[in-house]
Amino acid sequence: MKLYNSLLIILFFPALVYCQTTAQNWYDKGVKLKGEKNPGDAINALKEAVKLKTDYKEAWYEMGWCQNDIKDYAGALNSLKKARSLWTGVAKVHFELGYAFEKTNSIDSAIYQYNQALQINNTYSLAYKQLGYIYYNKNDNQTALASFSKYEENAKNPINDYLYWYRKGYMQNALKQYEPAKISLNKSLEFKTDYANTYLELGFACKNLKQDDEAIAFYGKAVELDPKSHVPLNGIGEVYRDNKKDMNEAMNWYRKTLTLNPDERKANFGIGYCLNSLTNYSEAIGYLQKAIRQEPTYTAAYVELGYSQYKTGNNTSALESFSKALSLNPKNENARYYSTLVYINQNDKSMAQKMVDELKSLNSRYVTELQERVDKL
Repeated sequence: MKLYNSLLIILFFPALVYCQTTAQNWYDKGVKLKGEKNPGDAINALKEAVKLKTDYKEAWYEMGWCQNDIKDYAGALNSLKKARSLWTGVAKVHFELGYAFEKTNSIDSAIYQYNQALQINNTYSLAYKQLGYIYYNKNDNQTALASFSKYEENAKNPINDYLYWYRKGYMQNALKQYEPAKISLNKSLEFKTDYANTYLELGFACKNLKQDDEAIAFYGKAVELDPKSHVPLNGIGEVYRDNKKDMNEAMNWYRKTLTLNPDERKANFGIGYCLNSLTNYSEAIGYLQKAIRQEPTYTAAYVELGYSQYKTGNNTSALESFSKALSLNPKNENARYYSTLVYINQNDKSMAQKMVDELKSLNSRYVTELQERVDKL
């Protein structure tokens, strides 16, 4: 019996060594192919490795990485979950698994895995980057920018991704951080000079910084890159309308938009606003109504329409428009301001005072002016 057992060991041991050696060979081949940017063949080699050695954690990880690379995210999830079960406490496994979850739209699971990677290694820069992208897509700009800051702090190489810098600038604009936005967006231009959206965001930042000539130039570049887009035309219109107070030139640009798309809401609103400023109230009404038809929740358009109606003597319609604006935005001051003017015009002191009291609760700058007028009723 002892002799029989010894023979079994002698026969089995070389086979075991052969399997392990061959699994190692397949793994090495897979890693080499991965390094040569050949993920498909790398996957095939790594599959052979795990056939021979089912608990080969490194092979499962590398296979998951390659499957992510070829966008086989379902396969990556399977491989990386296997790697995670065999290889605990390894940040890169959690990161790749998070990436596969992100690409299959399992966002909560992706966030969890990226944070697991960061718990293990709080300098894992790519985890911060991907978390930033997730929160960017969620429109959580504060959280996204905080993640981007940690990414930049921990990145081991210069960040030369134009889209990263564009997204950062976009979010900074959204948070009214216009000077930092310009820095980020100009950084984006260092790596790609023909991305129209970057010029749009630079135009927006400059417009809000009252850097009118720069804003117009950036919007003009966007027009060159995408002549069929109305967005930069509206942008130039807003520079002339809001900053330069040149309503006629603003309307010239809005009309260029309407040549491309007669129903475009912002251009119709813009012309209506300009016509109101030029006291052409009756003409403004049609444009503002069209803007509202295109976007029934367009609060500013309801306010402008109400103003046009008030100035043309249609107080009932004006109050309806202001009421609609307030239903959409209960904190809107302009709707209350103009409603007060209508009530004063109607000698309705009670309702006028109600509007002023509501403005007081909002700490509105209009209160002193309006209260004096209401007191005279």
